[in-house]
Amino acid sequence: MRVADLRKLTRKRQFDQIAIQHGFTDSASFERFVTALHDVAGIDYEGLRQVEAARRSVHRRLVAMARRGPQLMLWSAATMDAFTICRADGRVIWHDRFAPDYPVATGVAAAEASARQAIWLAGQARCQWGAEAATLHLVLARSRGVELIKLHEAAVAAALVLEVTTDPVHHPAAEQCTRPTFIDWCGTDLGGLLESQEPA
Repeated sequence: MRVADLRKLTRKRQFDQIAIQHGFTDSASFERFVTALHDVAGIDYEGLRQVEAARRSVHRRLVAMARRGPQLMLWSAATMDAFTICRADGRVIWHDRFAPDYPVATGVAAAEASARQAIWLAGQARCQWGAEAATLHLVLARSRGVELIKLHEAAVAAALVLEVTTDPVHHPAAEQCTRPTFIDWCGTDLGGLLESQEPA
């Protein structure tokens, strides 16, 4: 009943608080809670824990700069052939086939590759704005199996602090993933990536 609300959470401590509220305080019940998050809601608690551990190791200066920098939001989804990235209001800003030199073999690999494209694009936006660092809120259509720690590392390399959530129900990128026409990101106003825009 709370799946939709749980998918909006972005911090490990938020899930920990819910576990405490419902009495999942011993190791066995907490393990069942974590398993249910993964199997029912598609939420990778362990991956989130790893991401937060990695974030703590990021240089404090990057985090401080990101807090002062722009906030970005992107939606990312993929099929086995193509990826789609939307800005916060649901408008497609990049829809293209995966490079033939780097074919994807699984749905997980496709989701991760699309997420990496979104991170790269956010890095381009950061550079265009002249910001030293930025925060990217990335919404995936699926995250089960995706190595979030690697996405975090890619974001750090682009001077981005990454926040990942999942919304498989209402996801504009997933809804437009099979569109027949491709869209080149070069024609996009990167200023449209600001998180102040409302989702469609």
